[in-house]
Amino acid sequence: MQLKTNTLEHDDNRIVSCWKLGDQITGGRWFELFRAKPKTLGPESDYDYVIKLVNSALPSAKKQQAIDRLGREALATETILHNNVIRLLDAELDNPSFFLVQPWVCGRSFDRFLSTAQQMPINRLLWVVRQVAEAIFAGHLCGRVHLGLDPSHVLLGRTGRVKLIGWSQSHGIGERAWLPHDQLQLARYTAPECFDKEYRASVASDVYSLGVLIYHALTQRVPFDGLSISEVHQASIREIPIDLMIRQPLCPPALYRLVRKMLAKNPTRRPAFKEVLETLITIEIDHLCDVTAIPL
Repeated sequence: MQLKTNTLEHDDNRIVSCWKLGDQITGGRWFELFRAKPKTLGPESDYDYVIKLVNSALPSAKKQQAIDRLGREALATETILHNNVIRLLDAELDNPSFFLVQPWVCGRSFDRFLSTAQQMPINRLLWVVRQVAEAIFAGHLCGRVHLGLDPSHVLLGRTGRVKLIGWSQSHGIGERAWLPHDQLQLARYTAPECFDKEYRASVASDVYSLGVLIYHALTQRVPFDGLSISEVHQASIREIPIDLMIRQPLCPPALYRLVRKMLAKNPTRRPAFKEVLETLITIEIDHLCDVTAIPL
């Protein structure tokens, strides 16, 4: 699911339900992720799965929020049956072990690719972006808004196939949304209306986040930045981003026009997600043989 960074020490005998834990992949405020395999398999077998656990160090006041987020991710990844959406294989949401299990994806996250690669052909960039859009739209067709899109949640397999993860912030369309606005990185991709206390999950917010992702992929910068979540939020409300064509003249004009609409501050002025996807498909077809290198 996530991409392995550092190999950490682990207890080979640690068991959670029917899963044996391997190396820890990452750990954050809310969750810890480990490589895993069925406990019935022998030592020669590989850890081909990822288990996501609620961080045991969370205070009790936050633990229920983490469990709720885990439940939203389990619901989304069980419901949305699409090749570009990570699948749910197992979950426990009623007993203290609290976990979900998903496949291990061999490859790397899009943010790591963008930070380590030297360049990316336009046709491949469009292929990746269109796959992300397909995954998000599949969620919308199932009544779910992602609300957590950023490059770290886009996994690129070895062949370039995309798996979209990070569904723990997803909500039902129109549902009163509780979003944990405590991550500066994610705030840079979050639509300004999401910070409203009365916010209800809207597909227009995913349109905005995808627009930021495309802008970032083309320019290596986000439209709005700051040293704090508040600064980023205020900038997204009041400032006009530097024109995409100024920052990246190699951007196809049709893509430039689309991203400009997607980043509208008023959600009602953004295009419908179906229109975004159809436009991306058209642009991708028009540039199938375009290997113009975007410097990263």
